[in-house]
Amino acid sequence: MADIKQTERASLLLSRALECCRNNRHEFIMPEHLLLALIDDENFYAALNIFYNPLQLEERVEDVLRQTDPVPEDVEYEPQLSAQMARVIDFAVREVAASSADSVDVPHLVNGILKLDESWAAYLLKDCLGNKEANFMSHLINFCEFGDNLQAEAGEKGEAGAWRKLVTCMNEHYQQCNPLIGREKELKRTIQVLCRRDKNNPLHVGEPGVGKTALVWGLVRLIEEGRVPERLKGSRVYQLDMGTLLAGTQFRGDFENRIKQIMDGIQEESDNNIVYIDEIHTLVGAGATGEGAMDASNMLKPYLEAGRIRFIGSTTYEEFNRHFSRSKGLIRRFQQIDILEPTVEETKHIIRQIQPRYEEFHGVKYNDEAIAFAVEASA
Repeated sequence: MADIKQTERASLLLSRALECCRNNRHEFIMPEHLLLALIDDENFYAALNIFYNPLQLEERVEDVLRQTDPVPEDVEYEPQLSAQMARVIDFAVREVAASSADSVDVPHLVNGILKLDESWAAYLLKDCLGNKEANFMSHLINFCEFGDNLQAEAGEKGEAGAWRKLVTCMNEHYQQCNPLIGREKELKRTIQVLCRRDKNNPLHVGEPGVGKTALVWGLVRLIEEGRVPERLKGSRVYQLDMGTLLAGTQFRGDFENRIKQIMDGIQEESDNNIVYIDEIHTLVGAGATGEGAMDASNMLKPYLEAGRIRFIGSTTYEEFNRHFSRSKGLIRRFQQIDILEPTVEETKHIIRQIQPRYEEFHGVKYNDEAIAFAVEASA
């Protein structure tokens, strides 16, 4: 393809396929190497995940490649294109020539694999898709075009794009909230988890009303005041709301586009950003349209695995056991932090600290006896 124009994405895929071939010391670059490289492509991953778990496909492809004998370690060689891989590229080039496209892109290479008659890569991919090949290709093309348009808009406007309308930047609103009183232990533990290299996604679990969201607002205040470790300085915390994301998503693919738009936008803005998901158990099943369809939790797994975005989640014990615990992949990537109810004395201390704000707002005064009675009566 030296004399054929190709997109940066296509060039990267072919380079990854070659790298995969070399790592396995295979003599020929095969469609299976390309398929493995495709699974690492965010557009292919998102499109396939609507119909099938990409990680399962990855395991199946690796099983096939293990059946290929490697070149001995003492033999110097340079991988060559297999006949089937050459056909994939030929199919892609012919498709570009017959269309209005001017460069070979990811969808052309995928279509080239699907057109193969006798190939494990074609068989496995077709087996994943069933009779949904056309729908899959449509989603893949849309995801690629969506990413291109998002980058073009960002370049023209000099801003991250429309994804900001779908999230709330907590750094811009923290002054409107009451300051966090107490919870030093839980806040310190949250900061420790966020600063770790791996499994750096805190999960706050506690009964309703114990102050899980208030804890995140307290973290944001510390970030804005610069009272956090260097790893967190300058971080922006974006709150993700499943209800907002699901609103108006009439067609399959709308929800996936929104998730991808937000995650890519946050990731491109900074590697230091944090995503806060209240009621995180709603991730499991959100956006799924039927059996085999992906939900929000599956869509976020590539970003969790990459580690470029850190997540903070919150949920109750009941919802954690009922929904969140079903997703073993999510549990592995989050560090649970229990948020227990404050004691009676801690509650009195919290109320006394915020007492002036409420007295000013309501135009009344609260005496110590009233505060003590209210706390003890609700304990």
